[in-house]
Amino acid sequence: MSSHNFVLFALFALLACSSDAAAESPPTESAPAAEVAAEVASDADAVAVDAAAGDGVTLSITMTSFRSADGQVLVALFRGGDGFPSKPGNAYKTAITKISGSTASVEFAGLPAGEYAFSVLHDENGNNELDTNFLGIPKEGLGTSNNAKARMGPPKYKDAKFTVGDAAVSQRVKVVYF
Repeated sequence: MSSHNFVLFALFALLACSSDAAAESPPTESAPAAEVAAEVASDADAVAVDAAAGDGVTLSITMTSFRSADGQVLVALFRGGDGFPSKPGNAYKTAITKISGSTASVEFAGLPAGEYAFSVLHDENGNNELDTNFLGIPKEGLGTSNNAKARMGPPKYKDAKFTVGDAAVSQRVKVVYF
């Protein structure tokens, strides 16, 4: 088992045992997170990436329980389970936003109908990757759609997925720290 896989396994084993598992998600891998961050622009307001202005539906995501307003929030929206939740390079759309107080929000406009899930990383130091301690436990906050729980591994797409139809959709997720 590679050291990276061991770190992910150890993290998710820990999350599965946590009494606060209601809003957990796995770490975003360092290299893909850096690639995603390099592809998107950031400013003081939420920035939706690749959002079409005309057709489609808007997904509004509100993230709560940030322990600080430092850094940025990386959001990866997946249309299907491929890469969810820890491979933002496989995401359908991505966004970077700032925190105001203890909340942040982002919108993805122009979404076609279908099933989606998202993952959130509070990148407190703005280095575009998940920072962990020597045991591989995240030092930064994480979240997933539907506040899907991690059980013996990362949250499953089937637990985090939601449907976008012909009306606007809102999701609220609590960011968790360990």
